[in-house]
Amino acid sequence: MTANIICPEGPPPVAAQHADSSGWPHPSLHGAMTSGDAERLLGRAELAAGLAEDQWVEPWFGVVVPATRVHDPLTRAAAALLRAGPYSVLSGATAAAIHGCDSAADDVVHVTIPYHRELRSQPDLAIHQAWIRECDVVELDGLRTQALDVAITELLCTGPNRPALDCLEQALAQLGETADQFRALVGERLARRRDRRGTRQAAALLQLAWSKPRDGELVGGAR
Repeated sequence: MTANIICPEGPPPVAAQHADSSGWPHPSLHGAMTSGDAERLLGRAELAAGLAEDQWVEPWFGVVVPATRVHDPLTRAAAALLRAGPYSVLSGATAAAIHGCDSAADDVVHVTIPYHRELRSQPDLAIHQAWIRECDVVELDGLRTQALDVAITELLCTGPNRPALDCLEQALAQLGETADQFRALVGERLARRRDRRGTRQAAALLQLAWSKPRDGELVGGAR
């Protein structure tokens, strides 16, 4: 798991990781592609036939994935980033799950986009807007993902209490000896969070969380 220092706010610079010069993710990542890339690769007629015969699925407008991978979390996450566009990042429960903390995960993919872009949430795709600071973004499995401390902070402020607390404790258990450092980092993020909604609840959950593995839990490494 990755814990990042808090960096200054501001518009995101051009991304240099696993993206072309426009900031788009790789056109075919975990099987997910934009419809345009799929047409260029397969041909328009073959793609249309594949969609009609349920060999390909369009989970969200403009994005296709092989039917055999439509339920794969990484494929869905890649498709969500392609739908959300340049400089988007997996966030909240989805980001935490990519880091290996899946206690708060559900069927909805959470993606954050910059404030200057507009995109509505869709079924199973929750779109959030925020400043995206590249020092708060890591690449896991080829996917632009919020750093774990950022994702956990967001969950504590906005998610249901029990799943958010479970996810935090799962993260602390995996971090082992660095758990207290991670707890302090999340606390600092809460103190400096611009949107104060949910921060009091989040601070209480942070104090309540176990810092050591419970019986039967294993201490794992970062993904």
